[in-house]
Amino acid sequence: MTDVLYAVSEGVATITLNRPDKLNALTPDMLSAVFRHVAEAGADPAVRVIVLTGAGRGFSAGLDLGLIGSGASSGVTTDPGIAPQWGDDIGPEMQRFFAGGWNTLITCRKPTIAAINGPAFGWGFILALHCDIRFASRSALLNATFARIGVPGEKGSAWLLSRLVGTARAADLLYTARRFDGAEAERLGIVNAVLDDDALMPHVTEYARNIAQFSAPRALAAMKAQIWTAIDDSYDVGFAYADHEQELATGTADFREAFGSYRDKRIPRFTGK
Repeated sequence: MTDVLYAVSEGVATITLNRPDKLNALTPDMLSAVFRHVAEAGADPAVRVIVLTGAGRGFSAGLDLGLIGSGASSGVTTDPGIAPQWGDDIGPEMQRFFAGGWNTLITCRKPTIAAINGPAFGWGFILALHCDIRFASRSALLNATFARIGVPGEKGSAWLLSRLVGTARAADLLYTARRFDGAEAERLGIVNAVLDDDALMPHVTEYARNIAQFSAPRALAAMKAQIWTAIDDSYDVGFAYADHEQELATGTADFREAFGSYRDKRIPRFTGK
């Protein structure tokens, strides 16, 4: 049985960490597979949204404890070897800020959603932080465990947390390495909503399918680039990008389809063109 599952249905690619007996503890091969599947979904015109979750009772316990200190964690393949993703030419150039590997979840021009269905510790927590949107179950527990094992905030976690919750709250979570539940994560702004355990995946699936069905993929690609580069751009640069992309969008088939479907009172048939 593979440690990472990949499935596509109704425009949604679901990537599932699949070591439930180890609470989906991560290995280099698993991380490489996640990055490869994200790139695969990004290049697939049938995929509009990507969901990342865990099998069993947890999202991910983080790096497999057996690998800590062994040097094996450096064996993650950061180049998935897949052709450039659809939408790389849309919106601000994200490679100004983000390289491949861990940041594949950011540089992929399709929306990414983390369904945190239980513990998300260490590197598991970081994977969720790299997604655009996060939902958590009521049984979810999260933490940035790094201070307690003698390492700094790994894999961009301090950068991501500071932008999500501000420096003081990021410092609290990183300095104490304390565990906090989904309700607190929602109050802090780390997750968008907390749901009952049995309602999490139905909600995330329906949410993702709604985006896949009703949101124009070219517009989504441009907006994702705007969102992730906005903090490092001036207002004028962001405004100019928006104007430029709006001018391009009004000449696309998706723009015409949006108005045509509204006029005809039917579900849009977007193509990303």
